[in-house]
Amino acid sequence: MFEGGGKGRMPQVSQFDSSGPRVPGQIGSGPLRAVREQPPPRNPNRPPPAWAILTSAIVVAALVALVAVWMRRAPYRAWQRFAASIGGEFRSIDGMAPHAVSGTVRDRPFLLETGTSSEDDAPYYHTRGRVPLKNTGSFILGLRRKSLLESAQTMRDTGKYDLDDPDFERKFFLYCNDPDNLAAVLTAEARRSLSQFHDVEIYIRMGEMEWRRAGEVRDLSAIQRLTDTLLDMATAVDALPARSRSLTQVLADERLIEKGI
Repeated sequence: MFEGGGKGRMPQVSQFDSSGPRVPGQIGSGPLRAVREQPPPRNPNRPPPAWAILTSAIVVAALVALVAVWMRRAPYRAWQRFAASIGGEFRSIDGMAPHAVSGTVRDRPFLLETGTSSEDDAPYYHTRGRVPLKNTGSFILGLRRKSLLESAQTMRDTGKYDLDDPDFERKFFLYCNDPDNLAAVLTAEARRSLSQFHDVEIYIRMGEMEWRRAGEVRDLSAIQRLTDTLLDMATAVDALPARSRSLTQVLADERLIEKGI
């Protein structure tokens, strides 16, 4: 009945026609709009900006530099404290490394300093503490801790001195021109103290006695222990009975220290 071209023909309405009335809640109601594109999700693993990386690198480099300076100044601080403990004078060349401490310990002039020895084939930079001696007994001694290689090479050697301490003589090279008085100077307490250090040297000459260690000693307690041991031994040396020896003999003994120790 609707076919044909009469007035009663129902107009066809497209379901997408937005001109007609819309029922709220009904599909197709309301004007059509384009779907908005949402921004992409942020990458949780996004690298930090370049300025943050650069700032972090500068901070890390500054911290490393501060730690390096603090460690480099460790001997400086230890020597300063030692100088204060004896009421002595502290000297430094560049504000970073110590150069010398001079003062009086147990009524003896004492000097702590760095130096370079040319006695060996290669220059030997070391710390040494020294005191003057009367040494009327002409007592000469050289003592040096052996390296691991030297200990292995000399492990079968027998001691030349009657110290009743074979373990000590295995650890150290030792030369003395007065074996009869050696135990009075190199006492059991002195041997225990020196055995704590892996690179210590002791030299007693006619008018002076010193301890040495490689590099700049940075441990305050090590400086104090070695200095106490040195002064104990110096007191024992000056208490020995007087002994007459020619200058030629004394110089020969000191040369043996330089060559053999």
